[in-house]
This record gives sequence, structure tokens and C-alpha cells, in this order.
Amino acid sequence: MNIVIIPAFFQTKSRKTLGSFFLEQARALQQKGHKVTILYCDTYSIKCVKDWFAYNEEKSEIIEGIQIYRNRCFCPLKHGIEGHREAFAQGIQKLYDQYMQENRPDIIHAHCCVWAGYAAMKLSEQIGIPYVVTEHATLFQLHRDEISEKNDKVIRKIFQKAARVICVSGAFAKLIESYRPDIDVVGNVVNCDAFVPRVDSEKHRGIRFLTVCYMEEEAQLYKKGIDILIQAWTEVVKRYTDVKLVIGGGGSAKTKVEQWVEEQGISKYVEFTGALDRKQVIQEMQSCDCFVLPSRYETFGVVYIEAMACGKPVIAVANGGPDDFVKPFNGLLIKPGAEELVQAFYEMIGHLTRGNYYQEEKISNYIKSKFSYEAIAEQLEAIYNSIKSA
Repeated sequence: MNIVIIPAFFQTKSRKTLGSFFLEQARALQQKGHKVTILYCDTYSIKCVKDWFAYNEEKSEIIEGIQIYRNRCFCPLKHGIEGHREAFAQGIQKLYDQYMQENRPDIIHAHCCVWAGYAAMKLSEQIGIPYVVTEHATLFQLHRDEISEKNDKVIRKIFQKAARVICVSGAFAKLIESYRPDIDVVGNVVNCDAFVPRVDSEKHRGIRFLTVCYMEEEAQLYKKGIDILIQAWTEVVKRYTDVKLVIGGGGSAKTKVEQWVEEQGISKYVEFTGALDRKQVIQEMQSCDCFVLPSRYETFGVVYIEAMACGKPVIAVANGGPDDFVKPFNGLLIKPGAEELVQAFYEMIGHLTRGNYYQEEKISNYIKSKFSYEAIAEQLEAIYNSIKSA
């Protein structure tokens, strides 16, 4: 089958792991014998004029075996949810006209309704090919009141005209069922050939906790619960001194987190790695004892399943996405709040200190059975085939 994927955001030369799950899914489909092409348009407003002139992304490249076609467009008046809908769709149409005329797809698969879904709908209308939308965006949980009536109507149209709509978690499907009730649930994918338990157990002193997130803006710190993490960790190190919290990720807001750590006087118990590429993320996950991220909301939470694919238990908040896959044998699913996180740290340290409570192989195999390339590709194939046979 010939599949065109349109993501709402995608990796750049400076942020190589951004939207990594789109590329991972493309690779999963390719390994099952499908031809996959990604079309993506970078959009810029007047506020981003410096980035426009500094743009150096490749128009055509092959990343991990997947053909990527990319361009950029300028939205001089307004950016964000209101501004770049038409510009993004036009950019995708230009890419299709330029590169795909002789390579007609069987399915268009958009990731995120705003506005990859819109581009897919417009392209579908032009070429008569059905489209699927997988929704990932926390927009519908955190910023739904900011969606204008006009845009809400467009979003509803996109979902209703799609051949199928997919959500990455059951909780998220319930959240957007007012747009369309018949929603499939297919989780994100993890490369279980790369994210694997470490063969040679690295020896390190004490217990090592890891968190990984983008820290480009302070809003991301709030969404990912990094403020709660630092509050909780401040209490944990009052009881335990042979512990370390490793914070992976870069961005301008990292200085804010460093400031919090310094103000709390816990610098000796915290390590900042800076920005990590894919290989470094794997190394950090293999080296930690537990992954923790107390996000206020996650539509899914790829980093949790990546850590579990490495055999590591996780601490996550029951906030939507992780509810589907965090079980007693692979981690702790807690209520939101700093005190709850403190107690989870205490419980996890107790389990890890006693040893053998969490079994690496069992945790890793569970993720492989649910979210490996093969597992996710088979679910998508079934959806695509049902569309083609309808």
C-alpha cells in the first residue's frame, strides 16, 4: 500500500527528536512492506522572521529509510491555531503536486487535526483519496476554551469527513467523542530493536531516577509537571541521600529549572544532561533505575513506553494516556500532586532497594507485545484495509 503521512509538526536539524513517533510509525509501516512518504510544511509568521531567514532544512531527504519532502510558507498576518491553516494546507498541496503526481497514494494519514488534518482533508478533496486522522494534541484538554467557534466548526468537519479517526489512548478518545463517537484507539509506537534492556548492567552508586522532556517554554514545564517534580524531589532528598535525579532535555526554559534546583539547595542531587539525541536518550534510559514524569496531562506519553521497553519501571500520573499501559508490574500510576509524588518516590525506592520487585524482561516484553513496530503496523493495516474494502 502507498501511504502519505502528514504530521502537524516534525523534527528539525536542531530538534532531532521532535515528533519522533511520526517517523517511528512510518518506519513500522515500511517494515511491513508499505511505501511511505512524509510531506511537511514549516510555517512562519512575522514574529518568526529571523527563523525564516535562518531556515536550512532539506527540501528532500531520506531519514531512516523514509522519504521526506518539505517546504516552508510565510503567514504574515497571524500564526498559531488561527493563522496557518490555509498556508499549511497550500504548502502540502504544493509538495504533492511537485513530488507525488506519479506516485498516487492509497491512503493519506494525518497526525493532529490542527492542521495536518485540514491539509489532508483538502488534499483528499483534490485527488479523491481517503484520509485518516490520528489525534495527539493536548489542545483539546488544555486549551479547548481557546478554540474559536469558526475553528471548532472546521475541526468538526475534518473529523467527520475522515474515513477513520484514531486516538492514541482510550481517555483521549472519550475527550473528543463529541466531534465523532466512532474512534479507534491505536497507541504510539516504540522501536523495540533500539529501546532494549541493557545487556551489561552498568554499576552506579545509589538509585538513579530519570526524566526527559523538551524545555523550550515555561508552559512546557507546567504541562510536564517539572515544578511538581522539583518540589517532590526536595522532600525526597531530606530522607534519602544516595539518590540522583537526572533531567534530560534542552531549551531556553531549562535555566528556570536550574534556578528552581538551586533555590531549593538540591543541586548535588540533580544532574542536567542538556539536549539529547535519540541514541543518548536510549543510553540514559538504559542507565537509570526508574523513569519519572509527573505530567499534568498526556494524550499518550511515548517516553514512558520507551523507558519500559528498556525494562525500566515508571512513575506516571493518572492523567489520560499512561492510564492505558502503566500497571502494578511495570510502575506506579498516581494521583496528581507533589505529596503523591513524594510517596511514590518512597515506594519506588523501597522496591528498588529490595531488588527483584520489577522484572526487566517482563516489562520490556509487555511493551513489545503492545507497541512494537509489528504490533502497531498490524493495527493500522487493519484500519487501512477496512477503508479500501468499504
